[in-house]
Amino acid sequence: MATSSTPVKKRPAAKKRATTAAPKRVTVRRPTLGPMGKLDDFIPYKLSVVANRVSQSIGKLFEQRFNLQIPEWRILMALYSYGDLVFNEVVERTSMDKARVSRAQRRLVDLGMIDPIDDPTDGRKLILSLAPKGEKMCSEMLPEMAAREAWFLEALDDHEHQLLDIILDKLMKRSQDLKGEGA
Repeated sequence: MATSSTPVKKRPAAKKRATTAAPKRVTVRRPTLGPMGKLDDFIPYKLSVVANRVSQSIGKLFEQRFNLQIPEWRILMALYSYGDLVFNEVVERTSMDKARVSRAQRRLVDLGMIDPIDDPTDGRKLILSLAPKGEKMCSEMLPEMAAREAWFLEALDDHEHQLLDIILDKLMKRSQDLKGEGA
């Protein structure tokens, strides 16, 4: 192995540019939770708890008033909002696992709320379509859903409500990046 006697020249240090970096987020360290801080300050935890409470609140309303479980009303509302969907699109739009969608879909078919249709272009796919009874159910549910949403949003002023919409839209878009990770 040959060595060179030529000294290595050091590169001049780069001049520091004035930047306006975003302020660094402060984390509160707790012995049991490490750098995450308190569990109640962990954004994914808060989002999950709030989402579950909102969903359970609406779910309880639908169970008592319409005899529907949470997965069932999610499927109905997805079909009402987006039209006919292939089974896997329902899974994607509702963010529920295939087994849960399958069970709920079978019950909705039994109740006459949705119609499963074999995809004419691909016999392996099933298209779910809202039946007239399901469409009527959705139109009856919408005012009650809006009232429940309004009750939750009363905790916010108009500006906070707008910010919440913006933030949730950004987080929804960001969550799409998880598709490649198998999440």
